[in-house]
Amino acid sequence: METKKTRNTEKQNLVKEILSKTKHTMSAEDIMNAMPLKVNKTTIYRILDRFAEKGEVHFVTGKNGKAYYALCNNCEGSHEIHNHIHFECQICKEVTCQPYTLSMPDLDGFTIQETQFLVIGICNKCKK
Repeated sequence: METKKTRNTEKQNLVKEILSKTKHTMSAEDIMNAMPLKVNKTTIYRILDRFAEKGEVHFVTGKNGKAYYALCNNCEGSHEIHNHIHFECQICKEVTCQPYTLSMPDLDGFTIQETQFLVIGICNKCKK
């Protein structure tokens, strides 16, 4: 049985390019609005899900319940658990990856498959 290969489509390349040009995370809607060609949100989510499965992006759920995505640049390990902190600003609403990691506890009898660490407050840019 042959393994199905995923093509690098123009839309996938555009999503990566858009994420690579931002210093904060982006929602699927933000990415869709930044696309230079018409792409529906379902297609964006499929691309992001594929990237997440391959360890190319990670996401965190914001206070509003939306998923915010970022490229995995300096992520360590197998990309299964992202144990760095994300900060959501209550004024500008940007969600950013922070360079601080948390150690994962050993939960006897449990297998951790995903973590999300969201700290909410006011960013330095908005404090000024």
